[in-house]
Amino acid sequence: MNITEFEQAVLAQKPVESEHYDPEYFTGDWRAEGNNYSLEKRREIEAKNPSLIKEVFQPRRVLDLGCGPGALMHLLWELGVDVEGVDFAESSRALATPEVRDRITVGDVGDPAIKPAGAYDLVVCREVLEHLTVFQVKRAVVNMVRLTSRFIYVTTRFHPSPASLLDFTTQFDVDPSHITLLNKDMLRLMFVLEGCRSRPDLEARMDWGHKGRVLVLEKIAGR
Repeated sequence: MNITEFEQAVLAQKPVESEHYDPEYFTGDWRAEGNNYSLEKRREIEAKNPSLIKEVFQPRRVLDLGCGPGALMHLLWELGVDVEGVDFAESSRALATPEVRDRITVGDVGDPAIKPAGAYDLVVCREVLEHLTVFQVKRAVVNMVRLTSRFIYVTTRFHPSPASLLDFTTQFDVDPSHITLLNKDMLRLMFVLEGCRSRPDLEARMDWGHKGRVLVLEKIAGR
């Protein structure tokens, strides 16, 4: 993809409306292998992720940006982690467990007014960015860096075979709202330009499933 093709593709993108993420999206059986966002299923899928988050980052206060119905929040809450969440979908709060429901704010992950700057020493954003346009990804990256005082932990689906830094693709066969699969280096670059450095040592620890979908960034003091 050259610069002209990239510009045209970016300008042609349309955001996914919040109404798309209704209760059926989170709890329906349309995904492969019965994957859904019930607490029981997410406990199985998350496996050791919650305990690893606590062990690796040792966070005092966590924000789960794009938290959905808050399953990861609940699992962190069970471990004694102080966690809050933000999600675009109105259904996220309704589907959340009573333990974390009031900790979820319904709003845009790229909104700079959604939470105070530097209020969290870990911002988590997992399986969210592929649902956003490139413009929205850029705003979300800026907001993650604004919100954290130290670490950012991201997982997303990347372009499987990019021919250039600018390449991005879709994954409609998996999820019709997977509209942006970026080149992994492109997403890392976005964070670096906002004042972060990569932490490959922590990425290796968090990518225990060896799926290649993890980024860990550390905010550079004074940036």
